[in-house]
Amino acid sequence: MSLSYRQQRQLCLIGAGLRRSDPHMGAMFGIFGRLYPGQDMPDWEQVAQGRLRRAAAWIVAAFAAMAVAITVLLGKAVTLAAPRRRARAQAPAAKRAGARPRPDGPA
Repeated sequence: MSLSYRQQRQLCLIGAGLRRSDPHMGAMFGIFGRLYPGQDMPDWEQVAQGRLRRAAAWIVAAFAAMAVAITVLLGKAVTLAAPRRRARAQAPAAKRAGARPRPDGPA
């Protein structure tokens, strides 16, 4: 199992604190270290880093999908609302233009 420097340092600090608080426990750690040098941890005791990474990837993908969906929905809402506003603004101008006499005479 590979740990980052920060994690290794934290484990060393925890081990040192335990050795100081309980000398008998420190002796037991020393004996254990001499009895089983370089032995790997059992699979059931190891942290499932692959599962954590997959879960984080799923969460990021879900947030990205939600952001895309919200963007598309807002874009559609703006697109649907924009022609109505333009049509309302142009309608009174068209009525006024039809009521005014043309400078070049009647059509």
